[in-house]
Amino acid sequence: MTSIFSLVARVLRDPIAIVDRSEDPDALQELAPRLLGIAVVGCMIFGTVVGSSRGGIQLVYAAVKMPLLLWIPVALALPAARALWMACEVEVPWSRVALAGLVAMARTAILAAAAGPVLWLYYSLSPGYHVSVLALAAALAAVGLPGLGVVARAMPAGGKRRWLAMAGSLVVLGLCVAQTGWLLRPFVARPAGEVTFLRPIEEDVFSSLGATTRSAVGDYSQEWEPETRGMLQQRGGR
Repeated sequence: MTSIFSLVARVLRDPIAIVDRSEDPDALQELAPRLLGIAVVGCMIFGTVVGSSRGGIQLVYAAVKMPLLLWIPVALALPAARALWMACEVEVPWSRVALAGLVAMARTAILAAAAGPVLWLYYSLSPGYHVSVLALAAALAAVGLPGLGVVARAMPAGGKRRWLAMAGSLVVLGLCVAQTGWLLRPFVARPAGEVTFLRPIEEDVFSSLGATTRSAVGDYSQEWEPETRGMLQQRGGR
C-alpha cells in the first residue's frame, strides 16, 4: 500500500517526472496497472457522491459510469491529439502518449475523490436539479483541467508549432470529455424521473448546459426539447 500512496503523491506533485519514465521499456508495464487502479477507485468514489443526490440504484450507476468518463476520451482523443502534434512537427513516442494519458486520468481521479466531500456536503443541502447538474459540471471542469494540463505538458520541448499543438490537444480532449459525459448521463437523476443507466442520444452537451443554466436562474421563456437521434430514434418521432 505504501507504494500506491507514494505514487499518488508523485502524481499530484510532479506528474511529468512520471511521464518522463516512458523512455524506460518496463515503466509502462510497471505503472499502468497501478495508475488505472488509482483512476478507477478515485472515479468510483466521486461517482458515488454524485449518485447520492438521488440515492438508491443511482449510487451504483454513477459509480460504474464515472471511470468511463475518463477512459473513453483518453482512448478516442489521444491518438487524434498525437496526430495533431505530429502535424505540428512535434515528435511524441506512443509510450509517452500512453503514460501521459494514464497519469492524467489518475490525477483527475485523485482530485475528484478529494472534491467528493465538498460536493456531497452541497448535495446534502438539497439544491434544485438544474443547480445540481451545474455543480457537477463545474466540479468536473475544476478537477479535469489539471489532468488536461499533464497531457499538454507531456509534449517534449521544441518544434515551431508546439503551442498550437498544445492548444489543439486541450480542445480535442476537453470536447471529448464533455460530450462523453453527456452521452453517459444521467449522473444526477431527475427527482421525479425514472432512474436509468443511460438515456437516449439527444442533441449535445452545450445545448443541454445552456438550457440547464437558463432553468437554474428561473428563465423558462425558451422551451428546450431534446431531439432524439440515431439508432434510438423512435418511429414516428421528429
